[in-house]
Amino acid sequence: MSASQPHHMARSTEIQIPQLALLHRLKPVTILHPGYSPEQQFILLSLPAYPQFTTPTDGARLYGVACCLVIDACRILTNLAANNQGDYLAYDLEGNLRVPAADDTFLESGEYFYHLGPMHPAQYPIVAKFNAFIFPVALPAHWSRHMDNQEDLDLWANVTESVMSDKVKSDDGCCIVTKHYNACDNAHLVPKEQQAWFLANAMGRYNRSRMTGSVDDVANGITLRSDVHRLLDLHAFVFYPIGDRKFVTYIVQRNIHDYAELLHGRTVTVPLRVSYEFLYARFAYNIIKLFPKTLPAYIKRFQSKETLRQEQEALRESKQSKMSSTKTAQSALSSISDDQDTTISEASEPDECDTLLASESQVTEDGDRGIAFGDDRYKTKYALWFPRLAELPEVDNPPESLRTTYHPETPKMLRLRSEYIKKHPQVWQTSTTPAEATRPDVESLVARSLVR
Repeated sequence: MSASQPHHMARSTEIQIPQLALLHRLKPVTILHPGYSPEQQFILLSLPAYPQFTTPTDGARLYGVACCLVIDACRILTNLAANNQGDYLAYDLEGNLRVPAADDTFLESGEYFYHLGPMHPAQYPIVAKFNAFIFPVALPAHWSRHMDNQEDLDLWANVTESVMSDKVKSDDGCCIVTKHYNACDNAHLVPKEQQAWFLANAMGRYNRSRMTGSVDDVANGITLRSDVHRLLDLHAFVFYPIGDRKFVTYIVQRNIHDYAELLHGRTVTVPLRVSYEFLYARFAYNIIKLFPKTLPAYIKRFQSKETLRQEQEALRESKQSKMSSTKTAQSALSSISDDQDTTISEASEPDECDTLLASESQVTEDGDRGIAFGDDRYKTKYALWFPRLAELPEVDNPPESLRTTYHPETPKMLRLRSEYIKKHPQVWQTSTTPAEATRPDVESLVARSLVR
């Protein structure tokens, strides 16, 4: 019912074509790569044009996309090569006619060129696959937020991966976009299939529940209505920050205009437990996924990091270990009499991260430099991630400790925990756990990923 419609008026049963759905007739906002000739023209980004959220003072309605969103997307597609400096949009291939760089600039339907600046070649490489995207050391300022005392990590401590989904839905109560209560799912911001990327980029430092580097953390989940969840996973829309814990939904795919009335431009209050780093990662994921599966061979592109390949290999081994462990457990179960409780505890179930890891002397690829070298490398990375925390003395509750469950000694702590669990299997076993059952050594896997 519209605001102008009297409350006593019955709603029409006739299904109306959503007005925003008619916008498919409008030209999109297209961002072109300036490094290729008109014959080899390459489209970096092509976004549907929707009405500006705020009407200009002259009353004219503009159709297009917010410039700040486009710039953020282009920076991701170039692996933040411009380092948020010197890059700009232009109306022409040569970059002489620049688009004004004001915060409220609105790009109307049409074509633009994204330039990195004078220090970069015109034919710069792009991120064509998400596994080649390197997560930045720090978020852009408008993606960051100050965390206050309301956000106590103890609220989420030791929330296991198995109950993460239920915990997220219980905390949210309803779909955070539509406010509907029925048919809701837990949606991962960093998708589950990106576990290797998650480890390679040490994204576990933004988890809320535990030090494990798993995507199944309450900070990486939000509650969405099932169809909205599906659209998010189809890369149809993104969440974009507008300040004060508020985000707006922005449709970025051009073939779902029938959902525009429901989804485009909705203001969303993000739950306190959610890490903005994961919202930014999902923004990057959905933007990168707009590229077609195959690109012309002449397009220069970034390759995935070697560490990601190593994590993929470790997870591949874990799947083989999982299959072997499952067969062993099933064999053990068959020998248990029918009158016994045959439920295996959740801790004993094989996990994607279950893998036989190298000994500590081989924790890095650097041979005899071993553990100490890897730990020093981790501390260097930690100082980049959390510079203020790295400089603090050992205190119980250091400032900004709400930002991460990680610590300068996290790899060492994880290795010690791993060794303790191996020596004392009773900490995870129950009376019904088959003797042959194994537990995934998640701690060693995460420790190894952190010191690469």
